[in-house]
Amino acid sequence: MAGKIENNRPVDPNAKDIQIQTKLIALIGAVIVFSSVAVAAISLTVFDKKQVKATEEQLVHSADGALRIMDDWIVTLKGYAATTADRHDVRDAIIDDDIDTLKTIINYYSGELDFSFMAFTDAKGNVLVGSDRGPSKGKALNANFAINRAINGNPGHAFETLGDAQFCAAYAYPIKKDAQVIGTVVFAYDLAEGDFVELMTTAYDVECTIFKGDLRIDSSLEGVTGTTLGNPVISEKVLDQGQTYTGENQIKGSEYFSIYAPLKNANGQVTGMLFIAKSLSDIAAIRNTTIKIVAPIALGIAVVLMFLSYLFIRWLMWRISNVTKQLKEMATGEADLTKRVTLRVLDEIGALVINFNAFCDKLQQIIGETKKSKDELASSGESMTASTHDTASAITQIIANIDSISNQITNQSNSVQQTAGAVDEISANIDSLNQMIEHQSSGVSQASAAVEQMIGNISSVNNSVEKMASSFEELQSNANTGFKMQNDVNERILQIETQSEMLQDANTAISSIAEQTNLLAMNAAIEAAHAGEAGKGFAVVADEIRKLSETSSAQSKTIGEQLNKIKAQINEVVAASNESSRSFGVVSQKIQETDQLVMQIKAAMEEQNQGSQQITGALKTMNDSTEEVRAASVEMSNGNKMILQEVQHLQAATLEMKGSMDEMSNGARKINETGAALGDISGQVQNAIGKIGSQIDLFKV
Repeated sequence: MAGKIENNRPVDPNAKDIQIQTKLIALIGAVIVFSSVAVAAISLTVFDKKQVKATEEQLVHSADGALRIMDDWIVTLKGYAATTADRHDVRDAIIDDDIDTLKTIINYYSGELDFSFMAFTDAKGNVLVGSDRGPSKGKALNANFAINRAINGNPGHAFETLGDAQFCAAYAYPIKKDAQVIGTVVFAYDLAEGDFVELMTTAYDVECTIFKGDLRIDSSLEGVTGTTLGNPVISEKVLDQGQTYTGENQIKGSEYFSIYAPLKNANGQVTGMLFIAKSLSDIAAIRNTTIKIVAPIALGIAVVLMFLSYLFIRWLMWRISNVTKQLKEMATGEADLTKRVTLRVLDEIGALVINFNAFCDKLQQIIGETKKSKDELASSGESMTASTHDTASAITQIIANIDSISNQITNQSNSVQQTAGAVDEISANIDSLNQMIEHQSSGVSQASAAVEQMIGNISSVNNSVEKMASSFEELQSNANTGFKMQNDVNERILQIETQSEMLQDANTAISSIAEQTNLLAMNAAIEAAHAGEAGKGFAVVADEIRKLSETSSAQSKTIGEQLNKIKAQINEVVAASNESSRSFGVVSQKIQETDQLVMQIKAAMEEQNQGSQQITGALKTMNDSTEEVRAASVEMSNGNKMILQEVQHLQAATLEMKGSMDEMSNGARKINETGAALGDISGQVQNAIGKIGSQIDLFKV
């Protein structure tokens, strides 16, 4: 199916009629919208990640602060317990079962110190007296970790149930009389009171929960106290493995970024957890607020950019349409080549306008020159017709001359063939002489090469002998040096043997000192025993001195054994060194004998080398003579070949000239035949020139 016709050119009916302006606006609009959405999305993603990172850092800081506060509470309880256990009136009251004195002390502490409750127990862990909310009198607390540890004489803390407190931080300290535990004192903070949770919520603005095992006993979150942790991954990592868990967690349908830290007793056992968290809904609220601010701004910027792009594209298309309009006028009007497009801005479109105007200038110049050449072509056509008749008569005369020359060339060709036969016979004789000279030259060259190879081998052997002589000299020097160094080693080994004997004497002196020190420690221990209680500290020092003496004596004995082993090894080294010295002497003697043999071989090789060089000189003289004869033969052969080539060239040129004359004769006859046709062609050329002139006259220049 044919398409429609526009400006005498067919147009594809399937071509889409969409303006470039529409395409550019759509493309730029899509790029602006995509860029705005991408920038906004990337910004929000980065903001969200940074906000989560900041929340994580805040929680880590809050968790560290909470654990430090908990440690401070434990240290405070330790100070209270240690001070109380060290009081004489407390020890006396427990020994005398003076409950009133203990109550007085508890009442005083309750008014002056910060703790939840305290209590005194006997050596079996039974409560003697306690403060309000503390364990009641007579209650057995020996199953509690902190109390049991104190009964065994070791102070320590624990997170456990104590008295009426569901879960508390307690510190128990043993009360001793003459190094024997007569009771304990325990101070505790009740972690279920809410003081710790309220402190963390106020100080760090986070959610806080205290766990007893996996049971929530107090929390800042509403409705979760008394519930258990339903995440087995967290329970295993914190309660079983004693590690801190950090990550997102869901509680009562709300997402939190949380940290679970273990609460450990003095022996490292985990009995509870500390939960610090921040709701992710706060991050979502900040993100939504940011979207509400960023989205309208991005939309406004996109609209402004699209409007500016529309104006810019419209301006570009207006400038392009000016060039299109001018081209259309030139195609459909009177072919006026004097019109030009106005240059407004110097850019890529401006460059298009400049080149378009330059093309019009060039086209105007070409058409103008073509008009001038039209008249010249007309006169040339008339001259061509006259010249054609003159050429026909001249060609007839040329044909007669060509026939005469062709007969002369035939006679010359016969003479050249006879000369070529004689030259071929002379060339064959020279080639035979050249082959005999080649055989002689080849034999002399082979003999010369064999002698030169023998001289090279002799020279190589001579060089190897010289290297061997040099190596033997260096080997002799190294053997002498090794012999001297071996003697030095022997002297140093003797010095080491003397010094080892001195070390043996020193070790004997150390052993004697250790025995005297041991005796002194025993005397000190006896005196400390006589001093009784006042000499216990001195007895400990005497015992340590005795242990040091025993250790020194044992080490001295070990050192003596090692010194004896070292002395025996030194004796073995001395014997081996003497044997090595004797071996060096034998090696040096053998090297000298071998060096003399190498020198004799070197002298014999030098004599053989001189004789070989004389033979080489004689062969070289013979080879030079052969080369001169060979060069003369080659020169004769080359001269004969040149003569033969020239004769062959002459013969070929004669044949070629004969063929050319035949072709010229035939060509001249054809030219004569086409002369008449040229007259008709010149008339046709004049008619064509007239038609071209009528078309060129249509352009206005």
